Amino acid sequence: MAVEGEAPPHRPGRRGEARRAAILEAAIDEFAEHGIRNASMARIAEAAGMSRPALYQYFGDKDEIFASAFVGLFEDLVDGAVLALEGSGTTAERLDGFLQRYEGDLFERMSASRHVDEIIGAKNEQVAAAAAEVVARLSDSLDAHLDAAVPGPSAAQDARRTGWVEMLRLAPKGFRFDEPSVAEFRRRLTHLADVVGAAVDAG
Repeated sequence: MAVEGEAPPHRPGRRGEARRAAILEAAIDEFAEHGIRNASMARIAEAAGMSRPALYQYFGDKDEIFASAFVGLFEDLVDGAVLALEGSGTTAERLDGFLQRYEGDLFERMSASRHVDEIIGAKNEQVAAAAAEVVARLSDSLDAHLDAAVPGPSAAQDARRTGWVEMLRLAPKGFRFDEPSVAEFRRRLTHLADVVGAAVDAG
């Protein structure tokens, strides 16, 4: 068993990866339900189908689990969003897929939690760095997509593309203000995608 503060032993192989994934999935649910401070390693272990001592073979402490769980969650959401953007369909459909896979799925995952502010505001350098990388990847993907959809080196074109990226990245934050249902939040994302998609197609 790993001692708190020490790096846990490496657990290679498919079984080890599957158990690690189960821990991280259980951890996200635990943090969402109880917050960081009141999250329980014992409950995470139980939900992942293992003993608490076995849990420490994969992670040294709660902070490490928190960082790994949410970094992994952000990375998965970004991967899904980028795939949707690069997929088939109209401009509006691809933008909607992009927004739904990141903003929509994250909102749905966390909407029932009373601890969103605590989780988002957690002072964890690894999570903060991952969140910054997520924003950069999302913006870069949107930039590349819009550059291809509306090519042109002019300052006016650059300003329009920048405006679309800002709208797609910032508007969803306002959509959460009145604590909508998941269905309503997703409807707002689709409307945003339709508006921006129409503007992009108009050139």
